[in-house]
Amino acid sequence: MKKKTPVMLKSDITFRRDGWRAVIGEGFNEENVIRIAEAFVRYLQTRSRTAASVAIGFDGRKNSSQFAELFAQILSANNISVLLSTAIIPTPVLSFAVVQHKCSAGIMITASHNPPDYNGIKFKASYGGPFISQEAHKVQQFLNAEIKGKRDDLHVQKKDFLPEYLEHVKTIVDFDLLKKFAQLPSNNASVIIDSMGGAGQSILEDILTPLGWRAQTIFGTTEPNFYDRFPEPVERNLGPLMYNTGVTDALLGIATDGDADRCGIVYHDGTWMSSQETILALLWHLHTNKKWKGAVIKSASVSDKVRMLAQRWEEEVYVVNVGFKYVTELMLTKDFMLGAEESGGLGYKYHIPERDGVLSGLLFCEMIAASGRSLQSIMEEIHSVVGELYYDCLDVRYDKPEREEMLLRLAKIQTTNFIAQFPIRSIRTYKEDEMLSGIKFILGNSRWLLIRASQTEPLARIYTEGWSEEEVQELLEAGKMLVKN
Repeated sequence: MKKKTPVMLKSDITFRRDGWRAVIGEGFNEENVIRIAEAFVRYLQTRSRTAASVAIGFDGRKNSSQFAELFAQILSANNISVLLSTAIIPTPVLSFAVVQHKCSAGIMITASHNPPDYNGIKFKASYGGPFISQEAHKVQQFLNAEIKGKRDDLHVQKKDFLPEYLEHVKTIVDFDLLKKFAQLPSNNASVIIDSMGGAGQSILEDILTPLGWRAQTIFGTTEPNFYDRFPEPVERNLGPLMYNTGVTDALLGIATDGDADRCGIVYHDGTWMSSQETILALLWHLHTNKKWKGAVIKSASVSDKVRMLAQRWEEEVYVVNVGFKYVTELMLTKDFMLGAEESGGLGYKYHIPERDGVLSGLLFCEMIAASGRSLQSIMEEIHSVVGELYYDCLDVRYDKPEREEMLLRLAKIQTTNFIAQFPIRSIRTYKEDEMLSGIKFILGNSRWLLIRASQTEPLARIYTEGWSEEEVQELLEAGKMLVKN
């Protein structure tokens, strides 16, 4: 990577959620990474008079390690101490390192679950979770400054972050229980793990195998193209895991996404466990087996069955806008048990306020060991309490540039109206960066329709829950009509 002459540039970089993502070689290039690194320097310099320190990690995408080193060198040249990961790591490992080493902030070079041609930068705050919007915008304000490009290694120290993270995980998951369960042959402690070519690598296998579990990882070696899959642990991408779990004697299958901060689960028969079911199952485990107490924080796109289950135990439920940063904001201020978003991102009490796919996978193994039951049996019990789960979502192409106008139009719908055959009981609105980002129509208990505008793609996202599969499909069609009209 050659040094470049200082230059003034108008910022064409827009941070979303907790950082920035762009196509490799186009938006995501050396020049823009330098711009963001130098903006991050100025941001840190304005926050405190004391010396700043930053932990930096990276995933296995194309040139992620080189860009992590570049970011570290820019910080170092500006007298900021850097702890740089010695190897590819999951995002939650980097986030934990920020807290463990009392760093001012963290940087993770990753595009998470996005397609292979993307890369990105995630900002982590000193509490070990994603930046809230205001902080990301403060970084963005410095992007128009002159690029200096100065770099050195004087303040860069390389560090293996994984051992400290694993020691912390042992304080949350009962490793002795997992070991005792595996010692009884009739329990058949067996699991298939799909790391999807991402940062999860063989970490889960390396944890479970010494405890006596038969753990086998597929796609455990990092690969920039994720073995020609999108590294998102949802049903359409998990054919290999579903097949291998179904044809073996595994108790479950576990998948982690590109940076291993999300988790997907497969039943022992090879069928996919929806992300809504994973949230319900984990909530049941934390309360029933681990005896945890505390509020449940969920995004607006998560099933109402989660609220019903938590309220049965007289636990508070907070509903926030879609995006884990909104979950994090409440995790920092509330006595909570679980924070959940619809896409499989889950955060836990006694941990950092961050999504963690590795920990989620271990908790599923602990769930089976603690209960001595199959995941299907556990879900049958949950359904007997809250009813069957009917939920779906889809994306609709929406090319008009002012997507907020579509939402403003929908916000004018009166509660005297109907959606499909259902009367509107109430309407809730959600904002992101002071702009309207979502409209949720409440149509009854566990019956609702949520429409959001993507901030980065020409898409409208529609989520819905109903009392039958027919209702769900009817509401999705109604949602498409509302977007198009």
